[in-house]
Amino acid sequence: VDDRFPWLFDGRAWFRPALVRVAPAAVPGDAAPLALFGWTVGGVVCLEYDASPVGPYREYVTMGALVAKRGTAGQWGSRLFVSSREAEEVCQRVWEVPAELA
Repeated sequence: VDDRFPWLFDGRAWFRPALVRVAPAAVPGDAAPLALFGWTVGGVVCLEYDASPVGPYREYVTMGALVAKRGTAGQWGSRLFVSSREAEEVCQRVWEVPAELA
């Protein structure tokens, strides 16, 4: 584990990609949606962590767009749900992601 990033997560992930209409105004910060003819790759991601800094928990993410930022591509999650209050707090405080308790 890198001393600058001492977090360790272990578990399973399931990703179901889908073509979705791009909503450029909805993507925050300096991330830019990657789209073709108004469509981008979105979908859903389900994660089940057996080990994490806050213990086991589940996460569900609605992926709103494929985006580019600082020369790399990734998925932007438009909505994030977690199964524990500890995970919700860490997502908001450490990752600055507006997680919601489900």
